[in-house]
Amino acid sequence: AACYTAYCSQKDMPLWKVAAVRREFFYGHECTEMDPKIHDPSNFTYCKNAPSMFFQTPLIAWLVKQNVDTVFVTGCTTSGCVRATIVDAFSFGFRVQVVEDCCGDAEQGPHDDTMRDVGRRYADIVDRTTAERWMRAQAQTVR
Repeated sequence: AACYTAYCSQKDMPLWKVAAVRREFFYGHECTEMDPKIHDPSNFTYCKNAPSMFFQTPLIAWLVKQNVDTVFVTGCTTSGCVRATIVDAFSFGFRVQVVEDCCGDAEQGPHDDTMRDVGRRYADIVDRTTAERWMRAQAQTVR
């Protein structure tokens, strides 16, 4: 599953403290578009409007329907949206894998602090190679 964040207008969005979100995260703005280099159009894709991918979205129903028990979390703001998604995934009972080299933050310190904390509490921290190897192995068992 993949998601993006977008709003129709400022009146539709929560009271984000991040100026760029208030200024740019509107439908049609380039920052809300999925990167065609990594986005698979056949993948389940939806819009979220809060930090967590789970909050008031169809994600949990889709994951249950697919019999998913493990989620891999990646994203742009490790200390914000990524962390919120990790905590919610854990709270819903999923095994959580965070792909550290596919996450980032505005500064390295908050990224490192978040990885250390969620790794102690909620998730396994893995690299992209490990995540890809796990996914390929799972795909083989499903066939």
